Amino acid sequence: MIFCTLLLVFNVAVSSAQESTEIHKTRSSATIGGIKYYLHTVEKGQTLFAIAKFYGIDVNDLVIENPDAIDGLKPGQILKIPFEKKKVTLATVDTSNYSMHKVEPGQTLYAITKQYGVDAEKLKLLNPELKDGLKAGQMLKIPSNKPKTETPVVVKTNEPKAPVTPGTVISSIPVTKLPATAVLTSTDNSNAPTDRIVTGTTDYKGEKKPSYNIAFFLPFHVNEANEMDLDKLVHGDIQFSNKTEVALQFYEGALLAIDSLKKLHFNAKVYVYDIDDSDSLNMLNILKKPELATMDLMIGPLYGYSFIPFSKYAKEHQIAIVSPFTQVNKILFNNPYVCKVASSTTLQIEQLAHYVVDTFHTQNIILVNSGMAKDAGLYNTFKATANKSLLEKGHSAADSVKEVVGLSGVQSMLSATKTNIVILPSNNQSYVTEFIGKLNNMKEKHDIILCGLQNWTSYDNLDLEYLNNLSLRIPANNFVDYENAQSKQFIKNYRDKYKTEPENYSYQGFDITYYFMAALQNNGSGFLKTLSENKQQCMMTNFSFAQFPPDSGFENRFVYILKYQDYKLVKAN
Repeated sequence: MIFCTLLLVFNVAVSSAQESTEIHKTRSSATIGGIKYYLHTVEKGQTLFAIAKFYGIDVNDLVIENPDAIDGLKPGQILKIPFEKKKVTLATVDTSNYSMHKVEPGQTLYAITKQYGVDAEKLKLLNPELKDGLKAGQMLKIPSNKPKTETPVVVKTNEPKAPVTPGTVISSIPVTKLPATAVLTSTDNSNAPTDRIVTGTTDYKGEKKPSYNIAFFLPFHVNEANEMDLDKLVHGDIQFSNKTEVALQFYEGALLAIDSLKKLHFNAKVYVYDIDDSDSLNMLNILKKPELATMDLMIGPLYGYSFIPFSKYAKEHQIAIVSPFTQVNKILFNNPYVCKVASSTTLQIEQLAHYVVDTFHTQNIILVNSGMAKDAGLYNTFKATANKSLLEKGHSAADSVKEVVGLSGVQSMLSATKTNIVILPSNNQSYVTEFIGKLNNMKEKHDIILCGLQNWTSYDNLDLEYLNNLSLRIPANNFVDYENAQSKQFIKNYRDKYKTEPENYSYQGFDITYYFMAALQNNGSGFLKTLSENKQQCMMTNFSFAQFPPDSGFENRFVYILKYQDYKLVKAN
């Protein structure tokens, strides 16, 4: 497992060292949202590092403009590259303090500036689309004349909800689902002297404090939420956007964790920022907040492309930062302050291979090659990990995993006397669906157990009867045992507080918040020193972090293996 992780990091380093020198400035350009961009077409062998260096921009800025680039570049992919860096003058318009105006038919820009008493140039800076003229029904951001308080608004969880200023610390949103920001207060913590703690080659400074500062970056999209009709929302006629809903569920779970820690006399001031991850200017404005440098812990942003600039800031200021959902390991590279909760697909495959060998090494193990290029990496990872594990268990090279191509290959290798463990590491939905249907027909004459991938559970055209018959095994980052006493208590508390049922993101919000805040309470702001030793089983997520190499971030290496039994998923490991 360590070898595979090292190989991943090594490959990233090599790709950086072998940057293509055959990059030529494109002649193609376009103006998007009032900003002029080069449209660079990626060629084979070119990397993010090389392209960013060639155009003279930071690689993080390149990712912000091209979110899909975080998952790797492909030949033919088109990247937006700004002609020049954003001018500082743009920051003079406070994009985090505005109201919304709907343009009426026949209304002019002059009339709008007079109505709100704003300068036309500032209005154009805040709304680049005005370059193309006004349109009826268009939504404009209007700079607020109200003075903005730089110190965060923080209220107790039982105080009334108050209006929210987008892009600043949230106290509440005036819709019923979002609870208020919490402040934890008690007098039972005592000061402890500052100590210097070191892990690997990184010097972590840490101290125990009477109170800690913690920041959440969540995509509430407050302005959109505030524009929604509350009655329609309550009656289910309209819904929040998917990202807003995820943010709300995560935050609700987090607040329950905060309530639990408050009872344990943990003191903290919790800052919550509404981040618009589609607006790079919004993110840059948040990163200019002076209080961010005082944080002891940052949780979020939730998604990889918006996480990049915040993780860079965290490294510069030596602040631990948590990525709740991102699976790609690139966010760990050369940043020892990043903690990635969700294990990568590669790690999941490695753990599945160890599980298969540990559990079924005396049975007939068959690895299926789908023949698709996109599946090759997963196929090779399973093969290498499983064969190495078999050798370690004393099996000869002749007992290695059987490799076949497609369903016909499986049929030729099926054993009549052993259990046949069929592994299909493929993400192609149509191929997987057809494969499972036909494999299920072979179940009548052979004992078969199928192993696949976590995202299969999201395929809506898979027959649950087949998955149950084949006792499907999958690796997974998360699993809720609803019979667990802790889960039952959480569900009760959630129902009492929010009058609804918790969903997966609510459990994740609780687990992640509780784990990292408890680490702060127990070990102080230098808790990263002992993070690898701090293994903990929570409701939905088990935490077992490892840092390799030492200058990289921490990855949670715990992976559940789940199986279908009696038509539901249960833990197999």
